[in-house]
Order: sequence, then C-alpha cells, then structure tokens
Amino acid sequence: MKSAITREFLGENPTKLNQFLIFSTSLLLMTIVAYKNYNELSVLPIWKSIIFMLMVLDIVAGSIANFTKSTQAYYKDNKKRITFLLMHIIHITLIVVSVGYLWYAFGLLAFTLIAAFIVNSIKSLKKQEICAAVLICIGLSIFYVLLTPPQILIWLPAILLIKLVFAFSVKREN
Repeated sequence: MKSAITREFLGENPTKLNQFLIFSTSLLLMTIVAYKNYNELSVLPIWKSIIFMLMVLDIVAGSIANFTKSTQAYYKDNKKRITFLLMHIIHITLIVVSVGYLWYAFGLLAFTLIAAFIVNSIKSLKKQEICAAVLICIGLSIFYVLLTPPQILIWLPAILLIKLVFAFSVKREN
C-alpha cells in the first residue's frame, strides 16, 4: 500500500482478504442504510445525501479495519491514536451538516470519545477489554433506550462504539 490515504485507513500492509471484506461489507451496509432511509435521503440536496453515505461507508469500513493487525500496527504510536480519535469530530460534523440531529450526534460523539480515551489510557489488555465492554453497554443503553435514535442514524451508535471503543482503543498484540 503506497497511498498515504489508504495507509491511514488500512495501515501499512493490509491483506487482500481484509481489504475485500472491509470494502464489500461497507458497501453492503451503506446500501442497506440508503435503502432503509430512501425517503429521507431523497428530499435532501444530492450533495448532502452523498456526504452522508460516504460517512456511513467510512465509519463502517473503519469499524472493521480497526480490528486488523495492519491498522493496529499503524496506530501503535499514542499520538497517532489520539489524532485518529479526534478526527471523528469531522465525521459527525459532516453527518450533522447532511442530515441534522445535532444534539443526538454530538452527544454520541462526546460519550464515544470519552469512552475511547478511557480505554486507550488503560495499560492492561484484559482491563481494556472489560472496560470497553462496560462502556459500550452503557453507551448502547443511553443511545438506544434512553435517547431513541432518529431512524436515519439507527446504525450509528452501535457501529461508532464498536469502531472507536473496542476495535480501535483495545490494543491487540501484533
């Protein structure tokens, strides 16, 4: 992988199988979200629908890519890890610009980033795993039960929490 952009997403040496699984699953889930929310997306300006769908694609792809050895190795450095987590402010901002739901989206982002930073700060792998599980369960309870998600964002809490709190913040041995 020579492209700096793909390296940011997939690390230095992603396997062909991982690339296929990441991109095919992301396309499938993006298609499902688009199909399920066709009525809401069809009334938006086309640029907003495109931005929203690109964010779905990117967040889903990242939720899978963050489990790979290649991505974990690339983000081994703590400064890169912090930058990566904070970059998700852009993702959620673009989702809000395209479909709205400011308080829900930024509440979810704030919870997710705090949870990810907590897990990322723990040194023990076993403690990271249990802490991530606890924080994900709390987050899912808040953002599905306490605060009902808008239909167009129903996929976001689970995918974002898995992506940043578990797949990314729990360090795996390479």
